[in-house]
Amino acid sequence: MQKNAFWLAVLLTGCFWQVLPGNTPQTVAQGVLDHLYATNGNYRFKKPRLTISTENNKVAAFSPWKNAIILDQKAYEICRSFGRDSLSALAYILGHELVHAYQAELKSGRLQTNFLAYNRQYSADTRLEKVADVQGLFNAWLAGYQVLNVMPQVIERIYRDYGLTGKILPGYPTLDARKTTSGEVLAIAQDLCDVFEASSYLLVIGRYSLAGAGYEYIMQYYQGAEVQNNLGIAYVLSAQEFWNPQTDFFIYPIEADWHTKLARAASRGQDQLDPTLEPLRADFLEKAAARFRAVAGMNTGYLPARINLVCALNLMGRPAEALKYAEMNLLKHLGGRKKAKGQTPEMIELALGITYALLPGGVRKGEAEAIFKRLSGSGYPLSALYAQQNLQSLHGASANANVRAELPLPQVFRQQISQMELGRTSGLERVALDAGQELFFAKKNDRSDLATFVFSNRRGNLVSLLRVQTGQQPDAAIVAPGEDLPASAYRNIMPARDGFYLKSPANKAVLKVDAKGRVLELVKYVEHGQ
Repeated sequence: MQKNAFWLAVLLTGCFWQVLPGNTPQTVAQGVLDHLYATNGNYRFKKPRLTISTENNKVAAFSPWKNAIILDQKAYEICRSFGRDSLSALAYILGHELVHAYQAELKSGRLQTNFLAYNRQYSADTRLEKVADVQGLFNAWLAGYQVLNVMPQVIERIYRDYGLTGKILPGYPTLDARKTTSGEVLAIAQDLCDVFEASSYLLVIGRYSLAGAGYEYIMQYYQGAEVQNNLGIAYVLSAQEFWNPQTDFFIYPIEADWHTKLARAASRGQDQLDPTLEPLRADFLEKAAARFRAVAGMNTGYLPARINLVCALNLMGRPAEALKYAEMNLLKHLGGRKKAKGQTPEMIELALGITYALLPGGVRKGEAEAIFKRLSGSGYPLSALYAQQNLQSLHGASANANVRAELPLPQVFRQQISQMELGRTSGLERVALDAGQELFFAKKNDRSDLATFVFSNRRGNLVSLLRVQTGQQPDAAIVAPGEDLPASAYRNIMPARDGFYLKSPANKAVLKVDAKGRVLELVKYVEHGQ
């Protein structure tokens, strides 16, 4: 695992060749391909093997009958010339070919692809090539590569170095034609990235249905593990809008906004779920479970989906089924050689503790109490707070007993947020998020570090997000390295791949924070009509 962590760190820094100058083209390209494959997370398809070719007549190709990606040595050298963006250039090319490995049409037709010529001699479908570009770009972006910035320059360099600039050859699109196609797919991929980012913010601020619509839109183009898992989370949180006190008084290790949930529960004072709302809740939870099962089936090592499925089954009132699934799929990750690293084992235990607590007759309530007591002293603050809250819920504490004031933001952030003004959003080009064209997404980029995202329906705007990137400034930190956030902060926090999101309801803002506590982005949100 240490070796894997090292390779991942090297890949994400974009300094592979600089750090390890003795590596061969094969090992460098293989590292990028491995990272793209892991990010996609669909392990039902065998990872293609990679070979480096000196023929230098394709740039890259995928052979379905060999399940192999062939990368030209010349293409590798072109990518290498991009310096700090070299891995991103390589990820663009390899990501395109990796998508072909998932395309059933190619496998059934036994057709080999050709990156350089869309349909020269292998009768490749231009539509499949565009799809490969869109999905490959999005997958590489999720993996941390700056592919959206580097793609146009890579196309230019390939045409120049392969001697195709200004030439018209049978089967090869002209550079202008390729630029037009690249522009089209780049625009789609950028929309997918923006919708993904915006949907994450919507989850944090509690607009779960809108977030779900965003993830469902992305699913039309890309069905990777992370998107499906996030869609499942959106369904779970949407279901919890229909409060069921029999199960929802516990805090599940998939939730973000505790404060809102607990305050809402206290204000309702319900002792049972409204029967008229039960079908809506059940439908959301069934959809969530289906997504979590799909991800778990794609990738047995993707533990968040398995933990989330246990939570969903418990929220359905099926703890016995949840326990059986956990015993078969999660317990092995709590010890031995397969033990998960970091905070994940404690998330597993929390889900297991809730399962024990919900079993009929209180037959394993003592085991739930033992788990919550032990994890209350965890070195991971989020685990400790989940455990403390659930321990009190187990003992019958009222739903609002531990609702604390939110974390006050430092003055520098409060001042910056107060100066962020939402400009005119009328007249923006809208993208329909659903087939019925009832929900829409629009955006405008005022400058490179400032963007506005707008979600709307036919009647008008619903939510607007004004996003400012801080550029990882050393002084732009919510918490210094080595310190911990106050307990109250964790009631409005959602984990992320590269850190976490922190919501400030008082300031109508969300901060995106990296693992070192630096604030990467500020988002001011406006909920229209409220």
